[in-house]
Amino acid sequence: MVKVFRITFLLVALVFVSLKAQSISVLATTDTTVYQVGDYITFTLELRYDKNFTVKLPPVKDSVKVLDYIQTLPSEKKESDGKIIEYHKFIFSKYDSAQVTIPSLQVFYSEGKNGDQRFLATTPITITINKLQVNQLEDIRDVKEPMTIPLPWWIILVIIVGTVGLAIGGYYLYKYWKKKKEGKVEVKPEIIIPPYEIALAKLDELGQMKLWQNGKVKEYHSEVTEIVREYFEKRFNFRALEMPSSEILPVLSYLEEAKVIVEIADKFFSNADLVKFAKFEPMPQVNDEMMKQAYEIVKLTIPAVPKPAQEGAANVQ
Repeated sequence: MVKVFRITFLLVALVFVSLKAQSISVLATTDTTVYQVGDYITFTLELRYDKNFTVKLPPVKDSVKVLDYIQTLPSEKKESDGKIIEYHKFIFSKYDSAQVTIPSLQVFYSEGKNGDQRFLATTPITITINKLQVNQLEDIRDVKEPMTIPLPWWIILVIIVGTVGLAIGGYYLYKYWKKKKEGKVEVKPEIIIPPYEIALAKLDELGQMKLWQNGKVKEYHSEVTEIVREYFEKRFNFRALEMPSSEILPVLSYLEEAKVIVEIADKFFSNADLVKFAKFEPMPQVNDEMMKQAYEIVKLTIPAVPKPAQEGAANVQ
């Protein structure tokens, strides 16, 4: 009997020394053992081992098939008393009432670089999933309360600005509709500037630029002829800007209101063509004459303002 006791003692001591030599432990836990349908189940795998150990984590997601996998939480790793401590957490759930057992998981490890690969097995965990207690007198509601996600500040700002903008726009739209309904909407008449006023204003501006006086003779003649051509186009309604000088004069001769300027226009375009095509360097008097001719062309073709009819016609007896 004493001999058997000694042998048993030696075996236990050897196992204890072996476990102590391994210096590694694995622990699997859940946050509780009783849940309701749809609750989150936090499964934690805790590893403690020496620094010279290499540990391989088991495929928890694929190994725990009795539960529905939700997500893997960030792992934690720290060092304490010369040992490495790791916490690996996984979220599962179950949508049927039942009593299930999370199976044992094998954690493989090796000591040193050339150590044999061994494994430790976790203890199976049995948990209970209870049905929800339904109160027949209450209204139907979700298994979980709806989550409230706070809106970012910029979305709130956009909503506020958009709401204020819609309110202001709706207010002015209502005022416009109301005025239109009452016949009070003011229709601003379109201001039409006569062609001769536009032409005279451009000639005044060109004269103030003093182009030819500063040596820009070609630019000056190009500008003054373009002003006159644009005036013809708007005043007499033909495409003077796209026509050569030789074709403009016959059109002016055909128009009754333009016959008075045919001779002046001929001299005007002749000087302009000499400068443009014959590289003619005009005298200062010619440059001044071109501006005077342009003014005269415009002023001679200003439409006459019709006189109002006289009141009080004579009685015929």
